[in-house]
Amino acid sequence: MEALHRQIDARAARLASASVDWMYQDPFWRARYGEERARRFGNEDALFHVRYLVQALQETRPSVMEGYATWLRPLLAGRGMCTRHLDQHFAGLQAALATEGFGPDSPAQAYVQAARTALLYPAGPARTLQDATPAVAQHTLRILAAEAPPPVHPQVEEEGLLQQSYLADALGMNRPDLFVQHATWYREFWPQRGLDSLAFQRFLEALDAAIQERLMPTAPADFATIRAVLASARAVL
Repeated sequence: MEALHRQIDARAARLASASVDWMYQDPFWRARYGEERARRFGNEDALFHVRYLVQALQETRPSVMEGYATWLRPLLAGRGMCTRHLDQHFAGLQAALATEGFGPDSPAQAYVQAARTALLYPAGPARTLQDATPAVAQHTLRILAAEAPPPVHPQVEEEGLLQQSYLADALGMNRPDLFVQHATWYREFWPQRGLDSLAFQRFLEALDAAIQERLMPTAPADFATIRAVLASARAVL
């Protein structure tokens, strides 16, 4: 049987394309980068993901994918993305691999999962927030449920996951300015999310309350650091 890394390499272009098809349905990419640049950068990044996977498989070293993920994250953050976006790209690659017949027992899946796991920050405020993110997003939705019609509740929860990822990156990279820059841009983009009944400032207010409810009793020191970064962004909106 042909070596796995060669099988993946032979399908590289198809895997890359399939792994990012989902993202072009999100208006964020067009608004942030323009249609042409979004597709060009997205396709280039997706192909790099596959190339690094091929290298990792050839060398039998999951650490290649782990190192790639942690190296790439700050580069993408500087371009206005966040860890959640990169994780979604890797998840898209896993889905594309499965479609090509490389199922959950394939080493290719395990190597991509190693990259996703490497996106967890070490102990500290960023990791505390990452660990609490699903619960905080759900709590944010509960706070805002009466202010948003039920059909958009999944979108509100997704926004909770996304904004916390940007916040965790600002904390993990010790770059509070990243979240301020993101929030300033996102406020103008927010109407394209179709959440007309909510202002972005109101959403961040609810997110702040949810973070306080979830983290202040269990991680007060980390909570203070997290809230300070969030407050710096809210202050300029």
